[in-house]
Amino acid sequence: MSMRALIFILLVLPLGLLAQEPGSSAPPDTLNATTRAVLLANRPEHVEEAEWLRVMERPVNRTLYPLRITQVMLDTLDGRLLDRRFQYILVNER
Repeated sequence: MSMRALIFILLVLPLGLLAQEPGSSAPPDTLNATTRAVLLANRPEHVEEAEWLRVMERPVNRTLYPLRITQVMLDTLDGRLLDRRFQYILVNER
């Protein structure tokens, strides 16, 4: 084995081992105020606020319950700050 190949292996091997470490098990990012406001506006009346937020933390529920937003909401809130993990549907005002 040549000296260059040995040096290459000794330099690349530790980098490869670092890339194999599992990701952090930290909880997902908290919701910002804009997304929280839209979530609470879409909360069904028979569900409590804390329970609704807990239900919507699960990724599967984010796709099952798309959040409805109106043009008035977009005029009031900054749409760029909405969390992209959720699905949004633009609807006419009720």
